[in-house]
Amino acid sequence: MKTTQTVSLNPANAVLVIVDVQNEFCKPGGGAFSATSERVSPGVIKTIGGLAARARAACVPVIYVQSVRTLKEAQFTVYGSRKHLEIGTWSAEIVPELAPQPGDTVVQKHSHDPFFKTELDAVLTRLVPHPTACCAVVTGGTINVCVYHTLMGLYLRDYWTVVPEDAVFYIIEEGKQVAMNHIAMSGYPNIFFSRSDLIHISDVPAALPPLLSPGLENKAPTAS
Repeated sequence: MKTTQTVSLNPANAVLVIVDVQNEFCKPGGGAFSATSERVSPGVIKTIGGLAARARAACVPVIYVQSVRTLKEAQFTVYGSRKHLEIGTWSAEIVPELAPQPGDTVVQKHSHDPFFKTELDAVLTRLVPHPTACCAVVTGGTINVCVYHTLMGLYLRDYWTVVPEDAVFYIIEEGKQVAMNHIAMSGYPNIFFSRSDLIHISDVPAALPPLLSPGLENKAPTAS
């Protein structure tokens, strides 16, 4: 099993990704809001806000992934899912506490997969020319659905990827446990767990240092 890691970031080697922190999931009145959401979301929103503020202050790019729908997607017209996240509605809006700031990037998606028919690959390629020398810190929710698909996409594209456990939300406890257990498997050697207080962000764009604390079987390389 993977242990919680200390992470060092700077503008040369990091991006912060905020996934689906939207009214639908995080606010009373949202169609997917649950008793678990009510307990978990306020703390997660506050934690992500703190990480985002530190990232912006250090010029670490902040990327929002926003889930929206036209209601013409097959999940509704063919498979009968509950209609939700219609573009332009309150439920699809990012929560006001985490409203994107000037300089942030917002990528809209129409499925759980943030890379499918979106601009995310192009955005990352522009910001991060060398994925194996970059750490993507992934926050938001839900950990077993859209955050999970984001992690898998980054894993397949060879990014060092970090999940701060106090910065991801979930709607049911079982979903969290299934996702965390799966991510912890050795088959994902470039995905790690951390906490917001163990993520250190410097505003000095120095030569790429080791991104993760010593003692890992797979450590990030230093720049040559």
